[in-house]
Amino acid sequence: MSWTKLTLVSLPIAAAAVVAAIWWSGELPSDLDPQQTRPTLVIAEHRTARLQALYQMQPKLEAELGVRLKIVEYPAPPQDYFTKLVTELRAGNAPDVFTVPRDLQVDDLAAAGYLANLTADVEAWSGYQQLPALVKTLTRASFDEQVYVVPSIVAVEQLYYRHDLLTAAGISTEQPKDWQDLLNRSRLIKQQMGQFPLMIPAGLTWGMGSYTEGFRYLLASFQDYQLLSAGNQYQLNDDAVHQAFGFYQTLVQEQLTPVNPLLNPEPWVIPKYEMFPKGELLITTCGSWCKVFDWGPGSRNPIANVDTSVQTWKFPSADGGEPFALASVVYAWAVNAKSRQQQLARQLVLALGEVDVALAYAVKLGNVPARLDAKEHPDFIALGSLMQDHALLTESRALRTTVGSNAMMAGVAQASEAVLTGRANAVQAQQQLHDYVVNVLGAEMVEQQLAKTLPLPAALPADVEKN
Repeated sequence: MSWTKLTLVSLPIAAAAVVAAIWWSGELPSDLDPQQTRPTLVIAEHRTARLQALYQMQPKLEAELGVRLKIVEYPAPPQDYFTKLVTELRAGNAPDVFTVPRDLQVDDLAAAGYLANLTADVEAWSGYQQLPALVKTLTRASFDEQVYVVPSIVAVEQLYYRHDLLTAAGISTEQPKDWQDLLNRSRLIKQQMGQFPLMIPAGLTWGMGSYTEGFRYLLASFQDYQLLSAGNQYQLNDDAVHQAFGFYQTLVQEQLTPVNPLLNPEPWVIPKYEMFPKGELLITTCGSWCKVFDWGPGSRNPIANVDTSVQTWKFPSADGGEPFALASVVYAWAVNAKSRQQQLARQLVLALGEVDVALAYAVKLGNVPARLDAKEHPDFIALGSLMQDHALLTESRALRTTVGSNAMMAGVAQASEAVLTGRANAVQAQQQLHDYVVNVLGAEMVEQQLAKTLPLPAALPADVEKN
């Protein structure tokens, strides 16, 4: 007889009574499966690799918590997953536990009342002390500083370049020191190799990726810039925003980036999955998943010896600061605020934040565990070259967002497309972004005071200067 007092306590009253009666009688009826008497938690998951990781960990999680996990497979594309999730949250029939794709979506979901406040649970959790300070910050909503998600894996984002091809062409592969150095290297690649040197995602059809995989790198290039003001407003009048659009303008005017593919319905397909593997594009922003998902042996267009052929640079600064890596808390676990199994759901998301679960996901997805003590786990070595990315967690940067991040990102996508197509210069693009966010979110969400004017980087053309 394997029933314990703890198991009985965790069961619904009616089920516990049945099991208790059976326990006292000394035997279970042959037609009563012990698994069926456990409470059920519904958990949403999507994408093949993530589902494989969850199914791998399911027996262990069920045994530890004394529950049954009902895994509901959601649509694979991230936007489809998120749309279905939000629809069900609005309708009040969402799963007990689910993931939030990126940290910048936490504020909107928490403000809408969809996420349970996990502050007390997480702060009492032993894993909390193992989280880097940046990761701790990104699990909190900016409007109340409460914790709404439990992090499991983190994406570390840098510049990825074709080390094999640049070396063969005799072009330096040293870390670019600043924007000027990166642009000069790009001009040399175009001149000597005749290929597009650099892609930083932009445009309408890339959606939120125009911000997360593109514009965010450029904004973070300024050491003193934060996207949010002290009053939790978006700082879109800042000179850093203007200069970030100016960098795009330079890439377009000097034909250093492949513009036409960025205007396609699926703008990532040609440059990332075709041009980069063929050597027709030499440098791109990407994250710790790219050597597994985009160009790894199991990808559609694998690059031979990807760990040595493709290497990384930190993103260079614009203002003399040190080059940096970005970090994003991706697919952190959250509890449905309307779950009827609150206590068990909270126990489950903490269990999902443990190192062994994070490693199972990280190996399959190419990201890194959020916790620093992962490096002490015997399976940590399975990360291979990703161990180097994990070491960057304590020094990485991020830009916090607040409520309305989707509108801000949509504004970036529209304004950057205007630069790509030549319909706007940097000044006009900044104004377009500002006006869009004000129209959607209201003027109170945008800092109206003009920030200090930053010195124009020498890399940018004269017509990027403000009038």
